[in-house]
Amino acid sequence: MIAGSLLVLIAGLSAWLLKDGEAWGALGQWAGALGTVLAVTVALRISQREADAESERRQIEQAERELEQARLVVTIIDYPSVEEELVYSGRFGPEPPDNVRITNYSPTHVFYPRIEGFVHQNGGKVIWDLPYDDPDDYTAPTVLGAGETDSILVSLTYDPPITPDMYPMRTKVIIGFTDAGGRRWRRIAESTPERVLAGDSFKVEGPDWYRAD
Repeated sequence: MIAGSLLVLIAGLSAWLLKDGEAWGALGQWAGALGTVLAVTVALRISQREADAESERRQIEQAERELEQARLVVTIIDYPSVEEELVYSGRFGPEPPDNVRITNYSPTHVFYPRIEGFVHQNGGKVIWDLPYDDPDDYTAPTVLGAGETDSILVSLTYDPPITPDMYPMRTKVIIGFTDAGGRRWRRIAESTPERVLAGDSFKVEGPDWYRAD
């Protein structure tokens, strides 16, 4: 666009100069003004490119910081205490419940930490429930502070049933949580957390009273 405008300007100047010899005296002024315009245009474009690059760099750094904090929300599955096993065994089957612990190792609060499902060791389905009859036995947390842990008992049923050779392959927990900036995340075991965006099609499991939605 600048090149086209320059050609038009040169053509106009040439016609003018051919008709008016005295116009040669103003040629230097025209050339200086044109050079100034071009210099300003180039400077503005360079400045805009630098601003865009800086904005992109900041966005990437911010996204990396958010991801690193999300990585610090972790889960493990272990056995319940002796007391818990005595109280809750048999409520949903012969097997004692498992104990899922969600721990927030990040420096800021997270909100609505929830189990959203489990991954079967052999690609099947894991049916799960919470073996609590009394609402006072467990309250799903709204906030999990820095360094805090939510411990929850779950009853797991495997379809197809797991076999002894699958025991070393740990059941993977799927959790969801919201960071301090209001971003919802989902994480499968120790995998990289992923943002939960609008239109997410993942089917969140669990009792109605427990789910964050």
